[in-house]
Amino acid sequence: MIIHESPEIDAFWKAACAALNISETTRHYALPFCEHDENTKEDILEIIDDIGALAVSSLKRGTCHLAMQFEKEDVPMRNVDDYWIVVKTDGTPECVVKIIGINIVPFNLVGPEFAASEGPEGGLIPSHENWSNAHRGYFQEQCEGWGVAWREDHPVVCESFITVYSPDHPLPLGLN
Repeated sequence: MIIHESPEIDAFWKAACAALNISETTRHYALPFCEHDENTKEDILEIIDDIGALAVSSLKRGTCHLAMQFEKEDVPMRNVDDYWIVVKTDGTPECVVKIIGINIVPFNLVGPEFAASEGPEGGLIPSHENWSNAHRGYFQEQCEGWGVAWREDHPVVCESFITVYSPDHPLPLGLN
């Protein structure tokens, strides 16, 4: 589920723009870290919200998607310098991150440094093995839903970001 706008998100974006001294017309998106719908189980929604909380506290500095997702789900790919309003699964905005790097590589060539940038998702220690296992399972489910065979060399989009605005959580110096 991609949330594009709501009065709460619009107000949040305006406050972020004022704090960051940027134009309200700056390219931005508003969505959670994982797709979900009305059939998503409550425990999965909690995990998605926990992942967002990692960005709020600057413990998450990266995220990864199958490259084909953008075409399959007709979602525009983000660019370096775009802003992303991280929202909870209920649409509540939590923070704003700025995309600072995008690297498209085969899944099996994503390195440990990027894997660690995703933070302790699901309470797991941020290791390359944990990252690989968790993302492989998620990507396999996506491929199955699209009727595409999973391959370890499917291209993935690795996005690096910094948290630049979080009104309820002070940001560490140098990260905003």
